[in-house]
Amino acid sequence: MDNAAKIAFLQRIPLLQTLTEEEMSRLAASSQFVFRRKYRFIYKPGEPAEHIYFLYSGRIKLGTYSDDQREIIKELLRADSVLGESVLLGERTRTEFAQVLSESAEYLMVRCSDFAFLMHTNPRLMLCCLQHLSDRIKRIESRLAQMILKDARERVIQFLVEVAGKEGMQIGYETLVRDFFPQQEIANITGTSRQTVTAVLNELRKSNLIHFDRHSILFRDVSKLA
Repeated sequence: MDNAAKIAFLQRIPLLQTLTEEEMSRLAASSQFVFRRKYRFIYKPGEPAEHIYFLYSGRIKLGTYSDDQREIIKELLRADSVLGESVLLGERTRTEFAQVLSESAEYLMVRCSDFAFLMHTNPRLMLCCLQHLSDRIKRIESRLAQMILKDARERVIQFLVEVAGKEGMQIGYETLVRDFFPQQEIANITGTSRQTVTAVLNELRKSNLIHFDRHSILFRDVSKLA
């Protein structure tokens, strides 16, 4: 990816809207374009926290591990998202993981020191970063509240509705989502078991509300799930 293409992409990132043309060009020039295959890690717990990442394409999951090594998924990120931004709060060592969940992912990687320089020279960027981090905390808190207040079936259905809204391709009244999640991943994301996910999906298919295979899911009418 050449510098012009990097600039065009970075201009789409809401966090960076306060940058001048010169600052945007400098940020693009300092960035490195990276391609990762499915299930490859961008970073893992315990690794040095030295970069911030801007997701160009693909889907990334952020999470941690419980004491018994079960995954605890905090958030799913899609194109134009920012990850690794906890370095802006002084994180030295990663406490969570970022793993590719789609067939592949592409992103720009920027050294924390380069990004910190922009924050010092552009106070508006610092304010945007604080707002960005605050919004992320609110999203995670909202997700935790849902885990407490909703039962397993409700959480699975809500996840399906959210994915349909964010990634679905409208075909009349129907909505198609390609490159869908494996059932174990849905279980990890919703804090349920694979057996529960299988049961809910089969129930919805039997009711002719969805149709799915290993690679995609078709929602007959998303409004009937909500």
